[in-house]
Amino acid sequence: MRKIICLTLFLSLTTGMSLAAGGDDDSTESASSSSGRYGSSKEDIDIFSEVKTLIGMLKYKEAHVQLEKMKVGTKEADRLNLLGFTARKSGKLKVAGEYYAAALALHPKHTGALEYQGELFLQLDKIDEARANLTKIEKICWLPCNAERELKKAIEKYLAN
Repeated sequence: MRKIICLTLFLSLTTGMSLAAGGDDDSTESASSSSGRYGSSKEDIDIFSEVKTLIGMLKYKEAHVQLEKMKVGTKEADRLNLLGFTARKSGKLKVAGEYYAAALALHPKHTGALEYQGELFLQLDKIDEARANLTKIEKICWLPCNAERELKKAIEKYLAN
């Protein structure tokens, strides 16, 4: 019986760690990368590759227009997160906030949306809300993840200025 309990505990811990380290809502690349950061899994690269190329070229308005036209089904939280990102980078902070809120309404543990919303909070001088998002990300990612590192770095930079 003891072996079964230990095995069950081990399997549940390793499964949880694999999800936290690269699971379906961990954003894993830097903002300038065209790999998986903006969405939630490696599969998203095909769906959002053109948009990510535009983002990499700093063509946020063009990326935003393309995202508005897309039908993505189960990846809607990722699309909304990207819409928020491109709106924020285009200076449309209120619209960005609405997109992040919509993404998080669909997928409350979407670490990419939590990170980007936290960065938006910093732009709006809402440090407490940004810290609250960091705390949420830390609870979602059992091990440090990129969303956590990036938001922590953004908060440190904000506080240094």
